[in-house]
Amino acid sequence: MHFVNWQRDISIEVIDGTKVVIKRNKALKDFHEYLLITTYTFISILLAHPDRPPLTIGHMSMKNESFEMRRYLRNIGIPTPSLISITNNVLIEEFIEGGDLYQAFSKGKDSSLAFQAGALTGKMHSAGCVFTDNKAENYLLDSQNLIIRTDLGFIQKNGSLFSRSMDIGSFLASVMDLRRPQYREIEEAFLNGYKSEIDDDVPYLSLVLRNILSLGFSSNQPAMLQNMLDYKREMR
Repeated sequence: MHFVNWQRDISIEVIDGTKVVIKRNKALKDFHEYLLITTYTFISILLAHPDRPPLTIGHMSMKNESFEMRRYLRNIGIPTPSLISITNNVLIEEFIEGGDLYQAFSKGKDSSLAFQAGALTGKMHSAGCVFTDNKAENYLLDSQNLIIRTDLGFIQKNGSLFSRSMDIGSFLASVMDLRRPQYREIEEAFLNGYKSEIDDDVPYLSLVLRNILSLGFSSNQPAMLQNMLDYKREMR
């Protein structure tokens, strides 16, 4: 599996004849989130752009996954799976048949799907918010090849340069272990989608964060390093 969900155990089950996704909190969920928040803060300081971390532990994480948040996201043009129920420890939501975006790319799906993910990220930034944890695994693909955003726990209202760069960098890092030319096509499509929704330039820290985060995200290290080296050659 390309990514391991540190916060929840995820299963697909059938309830009253309907297939659903059930996400159960792991025993160490709060500790894992604390580690992620600490890492976020450390990297922001390391890059001389200290930034407040996402306050996701406990109540705030539940609020981000709530019916209210999903309505807000739909209103700004970001679709999410329908929420069926949520408690302190268990979240049940609609099952999306097409799987996540990283798996889709791994199976040879059109790289242009990344344009949609970039556009949704741009819409989020235009609204003054960020996903923070914006890896490709957190996008689902429905039967019409439309992108749907899931795993909403790290959303925060933040328009800083670092937080916006983290959104872009975490997406690109999560697919950087795909081989060329696919990776470059995905990167170009994502950035074009982003620029289609926002007037500002792509935050300049995005590629720096991409390189840092890819060291932890990538399962295919040779492909990841090749993509990084190819980029450096092109910048000369």
